[in-house]
Formats: sequence, C-alpha cells, structure tokens
Amino acid sequence: MNPFRSVLLRCLALLALLAPATALAERYRVDLIVFIDRSAAAGESMQPLQLPEITRAVEPYEGAPLRAGGFEILPDESFGLTEEWNRLRNSKNHQPVLRVAWLQKDPPAERGPSLRLHWGNAFTQMSGLASRLVYPIDGTVALLAGRYLHLDAEMIYTQAHAPGELRSFRLKERRRLRRDELHHLDSPRIGILARAQRAREAQPAAKAPAQPPAAAKPKPKPKTP
Repeated sequence: MNPFRSVLLRCLALLALLAPATALAERYRVDLIVFIDRSAAAGESMQPLQLPEITRAVEPYEGAPLRAGGFEILPDESFGLTEEWNRLRNSKNHQPVLRVAWLQKDPPAERGPSLRLHWGNAFTQMSGLASRLVYPIDGTVALLAGRYLHLDAEMIYTQAHAPGELRSFRLKERRRLRRDELHHLDSPRIGILARAQRAREAQPAAKAPAQPPAAAKPKPKPKTP
C-alpha cells in the first residue's frame, strides 16, 4: 500500500473517532431568580426545620470546583432576566432575593454537581453543645441534560417561628425545561424563575466572581432566633 495513503487512512480513522465526542458537546446558559412569595396565608405548608442536601454542591465563588464541574458564573451585568427581576421587585406580593447566570458544558443526565445558593441573615441554631448556621434562603439548583433538559431544584425558606424554634417552607422539584422559555417553579412561599438557552460559541467565558451571586441585601453577622 502507498505510504501516503496509509497515513491518510489512519488520520481519517482518528477523525471518525473524535467526531462523535465533538458533536455531542453542548454548552448551555441558565439565568435564574429566587424569590419569596408573600401572598400565601401565614403558616401555610410550614414544616419543622429542614436543611438542603449539599453533598455535591459548589458555591458560585469557588473557582476550582466550578471549573471541575463545567460551570462558568457570568457577571451580574450580563444577567438575562433583569426585566423579570424588576417586575418582582415592584410587586407587593413578591420579593426577589437571589439571581445568578451561568454557562455549563455537557451537563450530566443524573447526579451531577449543583450550585448552592443562599441568602439572608443567618440564624445560629444550637444542637447540644454544637451550633450551626441556618440561612433564611438556602438550597441547590442543577441543570441536567438527558433526553430532555431538566432543572433539579431544592430551595428552603426558614423563619423564626417561636423563641428558639425555626420552621421551614420547602420547594423541591425537577422541571423539564424547554429551551429559550421562561419557567416558573412554585411553592406556597418560595419560587424560582429560570430560563435555559444553548450558549453561543462566540460568547466569552467569564471568571467566577469573588462574591456570591447578586442578592437584595448583603449578609450581616449571624443572629440567634
């Protein structure tokens, strides 16, 4: 066989092996808002204190874990749901508290990394001789890409119910996402607005911010309920 032809055939075989991986690579952009719903009756669906599952969660300012999980947190200036944020802020029944936008390459179909989002003045809860911080808003969101796109979300809204007692409202839902559409995940006291889009290749990557995602107020020192 001609040596040149042999080399050419080997190159074509290598390209054939690499082509499927390249074709399957997907990059998505997600814009997300977490808000409090004040329209529900007081005490509705309130439960004993709950805490989110954060085993596979990374904080939006943890650079190395974000890169390992395929995340790129976008700067707040490029947030894509500003109109929806302002509409919630001007509503008497809703209070937007967190917003974040990120790019993610090849989201997993199941059990992938999630983003941990929390907001508010942390309560200090005593348990025996130990103490722990409990944020008024705390939870995780994860983009999953199997046959369809899904947002797997768990958000917990905790309030002081009585002296020394904390009680929670919980949103837990896995929602199928249609690309480019705005989706509303709802519960009696806390909600999420989210939109997923296929990211444009020309969009520059952004470095992870040094601070948590934009929130309505900064977090002061912890307090005891």
